[in-house]
Amino acid sequence: MKQKLNVGFVVTLSGRWPRELPERRFKAYGEWAEQHLPSCRVHRFERVLCTKQDMLECIEDFQKHQVELVVLVYGAFTGDDIACGLADALKAPILLWAPREERWVRQDRLYANALCSASMNGASLRRIGAKYHIVYGNKEEPRVGKELTDITNAYAAVKNMKGLTYGLFGYRPTAFYNCAFDEVVIRRTFGINMEETDLKVVFDEMAQLPWSEVEAEMKRVADTWDTTALPDGHLENHARLYLTLKKLMPRQGYDYAAIKCWPEMGNLHTTPCAVLGRLADEGITISCEGDVDAGLAAVAQNILTGLPTFITDLINLDEENNTVTFWHCGNAAPSLHDERDGVTMCNHPLLGQGTAFWCALKEGPVTAARFSNIDGQYRLFLVRGTAQKTTRNTRGSMVNVKIDTPVLELVHKIAESGMSHHYSLVWQDVADQMIQIAKVLGIPVVEL
Repeated sequence: MKQKLNVGFVVTLSGRWPRELPERRFKAYGEWAEQHLPSCRVHRFERVLCTKQDMLECIEDFQKHQVELVVLVYGAFTGDDIACGLADALKAPILLWAPREERWVRQDRLYANALCSASMNGASLRRIGAKYHIVYGNKEEPRVGKELTDITNAYAAVKNMKGLTYGLFGYRPTAFYNCAFDEVVIRRTFGINMEETDLKVVFDEMAQLPWSEVEAEMKRVADTWDTTALPDGHLENHARLYLTLKKLMPRQGYDYAAIKCWPEMGNLHTTPCAVLGRLADEGITISCEGDVDAGLAAVAQNILTGLPTFITDLINLDEENNTVTFWHCGNAAPSLHDERDGVTMCNHPLLGQGTAFWCALKEGPVTAARFSNIDGQYRLFLVRGTAQKTTRNTRGSMVNVKIDTPVLELVHKIAESGMSHHYSLVWQDVADQMIQIAKVLGIPVVEL
């Protein structure tokens, strides 16, 4: 992630509780937070927080360091005053972390009562309208580490999304109503700005490129992939479009984009599937078929992982193996290709008129996701799965993915929910982090 999240770390207790355990947690848990939250810049308040004066000094310190999320670890039981005071003053979410009780002795007292305190503080934060999370368990537990990482990564991802510019090269293809979007709702929900560049600008820029630059790029492509099946002129158009989009994205100030890839681009024999795949491996994410909502999922996945994403259709089910087939025309990034099955750069697999990768895609954990605007409210649709070794059995890019949900039940869920036909697929399990992003943004989640 380009921007790290500013996290304020504090350990608390109420005055009547012993301080030995809080002091130990202050050191051990503070060091853990600094070392195990890679998306965060962790700033520790200098001492255990107990009194109102401590709280006021902590607030001043956290404001100075522009804290965006507070991690509050219970050294011992703490009243509602500190959590609510921090939330009121900082306007930042509070992550209430309750470690387990450290020792149980029949005739001895309770030394922390952290879980009870977290529950009480959380209820009070909710009553005042403050955003909070509760995590229970010790820093050594993998589950706890994952929960903390998922939550902090989600806030960091949302921080990185806000203020982005999402570019539009054209609008949407003919009759693709589900690729329409509402840029005001996108701005309000995600904090992302939309801007547009006409396809004529793309075509004019392609025509003006020096031949020497185009020729060198054509040679590079032909030396890398089997292009012998391409019709005359298509490799040149591929090179021109690739070079043009690489220049236009930074020139127009676009962080991410979507492109209307047909019919106009096809009419000029420059359908961009293979170009989009290549650019994805270079950190330039442009969603095909003008599908901004699928592109928003790709933005979140790319920010979380730094990996290329694959905009795809779900085209087939296999009840026996409980797999689904994700396929698209040929826009998969080369780093996703399974070269064991063979890879060629060919014409567009359905109508011709461009370049596309015909290949199977690699194995591994995947997360399929889409944000969809339904009746003015965004929803996040998610599918968890594992990509299987796949033999390509039709033109284009494809992969079979094993999922937990019975595949016929998946079809019913899609039908009932209003889920559209495009997904963004990333080769990493980030479903829980995507869910946390949705929670931060106030978006309902539909797990398919």
